[in-house]
Amino acid sequence: MTEGAYRPGNSFLHRVDPRVKLLLLFGLIACLFSASNPQRLFLISCLWFAAAATTIKGLHDVWRIVKMLRWLLLFTLILHLFFTPGRTLFGTSWLSYDGLLLGLMINGQLLLAVLLSLLLAWTTRPEAMAFGLTTLLAPLQKLRVPVKETGGMLLLVLHFFPLIQNEVAILKSERKGESAGVISGFKGWFHNIEPLLNRLFDCADQLATDIVSGAEMLEGVEDRGNTVFDGLALTISILGSLAVFLLWQV
Repeated sequence: MTEGAYRPGNSFLHRVDPRVKLLLLFGLIACLFSASNPQRLFLISCLWFAAAATTIKGLHDVWRIVKMLRWLLLFTLILHLFFTPGRTLFGTSWLSYDGLLLGLMINGQLLLAVLLSLLLAWTTRPEAMAFGLTTLLAPLQKLRVPVKETGGMLLLVLHFFPLIQNEVAILKSERKGESAGVISGFKGWFHNIEPLLNRLFDCADQLATDIVSGAEMLEGVEDRGNTVFDGLALTISILGSLAVFLLWQV
């Protein structure tokens, strides 16, 4: 969960309108999962590395993210390696060469999708992200879609992740001096589940009350009432849309 936390900064991506970042993210994700060749994935990965290197210094986190997803990536690769029909490896009938290529392709898509989403989370405050999503979905209110409620729920979830992290850290520090045996450790965690959940419920209730009262809603957004793109946001939207279109042609 720490990888998804907002990282304060004053980089170019931090200053971009959150609605523009959301739209460009959707476009890049569409380009990513519609890719039929590795060239498009390579270009998108270069774009991510360039943005990460100049904004939040997130390059050293790539290996940590890969480690977090290692079992999902490995299972996906093995699944395609054994069950995809086509050319085979080493003269065998059960190792698929086409499956290996497809598995690597899908793993690259999954990993880049996570990295692109994290880049948005690293450079956008939760309040700004909820504001941007609510504004983009505002036309759906005419169809009786609960857009504002959805934005409030998103804000609650984004704020709740750090609360979980803090409570788990407190629990770990309280049990630091206890026996490290597997069985005793399991029993200790099991007995602490109920008080942990009670504290989380209390924190969530207080957080929801603060959000509903407006104490934290859209805090840090420079212009809450401005729903029209300014000149910079419009320029970035046009250039970003052009880049997404060119990537689509690769």
